[in-house]
Amino acid sequence: AGAKRDSQNLKILFTRMGYYVKLHENYNKTQTLTELKDIQTNPQLCRYDSFVCFVLSHGKDDCSFYTMGSGETEELNIDDVRYHFTNSACRYLKGKPKIFLFNFCRGNIKENVNNVEQDFIPVQNSDAPQDMLTLFASIKYFSAARDIQYGTIFVQAICKVFAEHAHNTEIIDLYRKLCKEMQSMGGTTAEQQSYCFKKYFYFYPINIEHYQEAINCNLEY
Repeated sequence: AGAKRDSQNLKILFTRMGYYVKLHENYNKTQTLTELKDIQTNPQLCRYDSFVCFVLSHGKDDCSFYTMGSGETEELNIDDVRYHFTNSACRYLKGKPKIFLFNFCRGNIKENVNNVEQDFIPVQNSDAPQDMLTLFASIKYFSAARDIQYGTIFVQAICKVFAEHAHNTEIIDLYRKLCKEMQSMGGTTAEQQSYCFKKYFYFYPINIEHYQEAINCNLEY
């Protein structure tokens, strides 16, 4: 129930912010890499000004997460995702903001949070990534918190903060608000990682009142 709620809330949020949203669920490692390659080489990316990739999974360690397919679990590294979109690997997104959000445990150390479950289950590249901003649900070595019924604290906080502030707040300031919101919700500490992300990046959501209302309804306990 919680994982499904996360996907629904994110789809509502980013669709109402003007993004073309595609959901891919329960992919194994091969399917995930194939989909990343398909996205990387899609000339339609020329039409877009930014790219957002959100990964919801279980973590192996601070930089690896599990994929799932046919009852088997395989792991991927976060750079297996990000390095598909370096300037030389994906010319259609060269110089454009690329934002990655990873929601998985990065270790088994638990923060002192209440009423949540800790969601933990024990490449060759041609250039360094640029114009990339990555947000993690927890800091290195720590597990990420989730509510069994309503989804992860990270996603709930993102949907609330972005719905209220994305129309007039730069993304680094959104991150600061996200940290405060997660703390108030009893969540873990989010981490931000920048690879030469030089841009002042703003989302420009449409129909703000409508998508904020939809998300609020979906987040109500």
